[in-house]
Amino acid sequence: MKVQRVTYERTGGFAGMRLSADFEPDDLPEEQSCSLLELLDDMDFDELPEQLTGSSSMPDQFTYQITVRRESREHTVITGDESAPEKMQELIRLLDRIAKRKH
Repeated sequence: MKVQRVTYERTGGFAGMRLSADFEPDDLPEEQSCSLLELLDDMDFDELPEQLTGSSSMPDQFTYQITVRRESREHTVITGDESAPEKMQELIRLLDRIAKRKH
C-alpha cells in the first residue's frame, strides 16, 4: 500500500525544542522519497509497536513521534534517542533533515 502522508515530530532535548514536518512523500526530491520509503519497508514500520521507548529515561533526550498514513490505515510509533533501533535512527536522521528544510 502506498504511503500517502508522513507526520514527524521531535520534542524534548535540552531547550525543549520542537521540530516537526507533515508531508507527502511525492512532494520530496526523488532521492529522499526513495530513501524514506525503502527505510519504512525495510523495518516493517506498520508492524512496529506503538511505543519503542526503553525503561531508562535519559534527561534531555529527544522523543520522536512518527505517523505513517496509507490508504486504509495509519500507524504511529513513539521512540526516544536511547531506545530507537539502528534502522529507526536512520529514519529519524532523514526525517530531521526533511523537517529542517521545510522550516
